[in-house]
Amino acid sequence: MLHAVPSLPAEVPQAPARIVTGLYLRCLREGQYMRLEHAARAVRVSASAVSRWERAESPIRPDALGTLLRLYGVADDHASFLVGSLPPQGYNRREHEEQGEGRCASHDCWMDVACDEATARHIAVMRSASEVIQYCMLVPAGLRTQAYQQVVLNLGVCVDPDEPVLGLPSWVHDVDWAERQRRTVLLDETVLTRDGGDHPATVAGQLRHLADLVSRESSDRQDLTIRILPLSEVRFIHTVGAAAEVTIHGHRLVVRVGLFPSYETGSGAARIISAGLHEAVGAAWSRDATYEALVSAAEAMERRAAS
Repeated sequence: MLHAVPSLPAEVPQAPARIVTGLYLRCLREGQYMRLEHAARAVRVSASAVSRWERAESPIRPDALGTLLRLYGVADDHASFLVGSLPPQGYNRREHEEQGEGRCASHDCWMDVACDEATARHIAVMRSASEVIQYCMLVPAGLRTQAYQQVVLNLGVCVDPDEPVLGLPSWVHDVDWAERQRRTVLLDETVLTRDGGDHPATVAGQLRHLADLVSRESSDRQDLTIRILPLSEVRFIHTVGAAAEVTIHGHRLVVRVGLFPSYETGSGAARIISAGLHEAVGAAWSRDATYEALVSAAEAMERRAAS
């Protein structure tokens, strides 16, 4: 179980709705090839003010958010949802007590219930983050073979895609993976034996692809680290399920996806999940052990496919 002790944040964290909405504004603007100066003129502020809003370095006024969303073509009902999700302009987390088992203050947690736009924002968060630590039950976006991705994103089984697909808002198709993103992926040990719903050959190819990625890891460049988290000792993160800690514009969020994407900062629950992820990094198999397990599992899947 969890041995790591969650530490208090060094500074008061921003509300997750502000962080994700700021990223959303940036993605919408860049998707329309619009300069900061153009957006700034629409709300009669400086370009640096718009940049600070996009980076969640300062709170955006509700009227300015509404104006920018209309400028970018966002529907009125969706714009109203986002405006209503933000904390009040003068919100100060220090003035709000933590409540409940999750020790959550007002606006520490935001559930994005906006259907396709919420899915697109989650994709943008994972792609735009400068640093990611994630625990996965399936091979995540960005690391899949084309054949495996077709299985994972099969419309018959996939409710919430984690890659831009047809039907999602157009802006998300222009969101690229952050350059030099530092990403640590902890794969649940069951990934080694799950055949993808009677697709052992496809899974074998995917496992070999992961092994190749692990073999190319460099001590000089730690952009991507893939490790297997064993089940020999149950860790706290095993009880939580798929979760990630991401850093967006210097802000750290805990990200989870259930019925809807949810984002959390500052709360006791967020601190515990973050500590659980970092504990799991230390408990994962080594690079060599991960590589050997992936190759061995791929060989087993190939024998299953041939039988």
